[in-house]
Amino acid sequence: MNLIKRGVRRVSWRVFWVPRDVVRGGVRKSVLEGWEDLPAREEAVGVRAGDPIFLSPDFRVDPVLSLYAQSRPFSRHTVETKRNYTTDIALLMTALWARGKAWLEATPKDLEDFEDWRRFAPTNPNRIGGSKWDRELSAIMSLYSWAKRSGYLTRNPVLMKEAVGRNGDHRQRSHPLQLG
Repeated sequence: MNLIKRGVRRVSWRVFWVPRDVVRGGVRKSVLEGWEDLPAREEAVGVRAGDPIFLSPDFRVDPVLSLYAQSRPFSRHTVETKRNYTTDIALLMTALWARGKAWLEATPKDLEDFEDWRRFAPTNPNRIGGSKWDRELSAIMSLYSWAKRSGYLTRNPVLMKEAVGRNGDHRQRSHPLQLG
């Protein structure tokens, strides 16, 4: 579903950050009329000040992404890493949305195509380099690894390649290799 906002098509996922507790009661009352109890609702489901909220292009909050944002692995990141990871994840969510897919439906092919678009596609005016891709891949791997461990996926769509040591023994690297 394409949404129109001020004559511009809006089809991207967005991230909003839960404001500090001091702000929660003031600004929100004027913005969210009828939702004065929002801080209590957030607290009841474990949403804390500083947590990101992922909003889909059709203005829905993905409850599983919200749980990831509250998870121990994500909450242990620095503020800057959280900001970077949420931006990277939102880019992937937008790419999957354009394919008509939810993130839990992603296949290895979807992720390979995403990497190709981000890094190599001549039609992409904002291609990225290997270092930026490594960070994006770490964010994607963190999300999908958590989803698999938490039982939301039966298979992680991020492909891992085996590294072969000098003596010929196979082992999986702890950091995902580039997909392409």
